[in-house]
Amino acid sequence: MEKRELIIVGAGAAGLTSGIYGVRSGLETLVIEEKMAGGTTADAPLIENYPGFRSINGQKLAQEMVKHCKDVGVEIKELEEVIGLE
Repeated sequence: MEKRELIIVGAGAAGLTSGIYGVRSGLETLVIEEKMAGGTTADAPLIENYPGFRSINGQKLAQEMVKHCKDVGVEIKELEEVIGLE
């Protein structure tokens, strides 16, 4: 069983962003994802409405999000299933 100050279930854009804010708040943060981090963003062939990128492949954007999280200290576990919370 994992114990952290903050555990976020789901590593889509919202979960990854929450992870960044958790670390910025000084919390030991873990993001758990049942599949691969990036959520539905990674499935998009082309994204043309994300600030900072005129046009970017969804998989590439998801990789950039994950890199950002790891760079600031967010721990991400992929291919993990959450059974319950205490």
